[in-house]
Amino acid sequence: MHTLIITAHPNPDSFSHAIASRYSDACKTRGYTTETIHLYTTELQMDFLRFHKQSELKTSDPTRDALQAKITQADELVFIFPTWWVGVPAILKNFFDTVFTSGFAYRYKKGSMFPVKLLKGKKARIFTTCDAIGWMYWLIGNPLRVTIQVGTLGWCGISVKSYTVFDQMRTTTHLDREKMLSKVTRMVS
Repeated sequence: MHTLIITAHPNPDSFSHAIASRYSDACKTRGYTTETIHLYTTELQMDFLRFHKQSELKTSDPTRDALQAKITQADELVFIFPTWWVGVPAILKNFFDTVFTSGFAYRYKKGSMFPVKLLKGKKARIFTTCDAIGWMYWLIGNPLRVTIQVGTLGWCGISVKSYTVFDQMRTTTHLDREKMLSKVTRMVS
């Protein structure tokens, strides 16, 4: 199995990066291959999507093509990011906007209101961190989970195996974080 890990945190010393490292190590222990893309530092960084008309979008972009090739090769995608303002960081939203394009991730079928899901068969895991109390998101219907799991990944046919929130990060201790990382290790299957 090949796992592509995508992080969206600007601080390389963040807990998001610790999660990525631990998940990658656990995969390798099981004999899997992994690759990690840090959206803030990678040479594959994308400019923010800009256009006046859809027809102005480039049909080929070397960076987008390289990222799409990495997604195509992966059996499992792991997204790791902080929750900011009940959403993903802008750089991850831009990643979805520019990489998960029509014709690659999905395509519309004439006469159907639902797309053909071109990334069907791929699995995903989502790890997000936040300073808020995790159950607060459940009280408001967990809009981020719905958006990413149903509206983005689900639209493309990617099945989400787990959605994990590590909350109250600002007040966690070293021991708390070690327990969280142990959970990350156990989730590799």
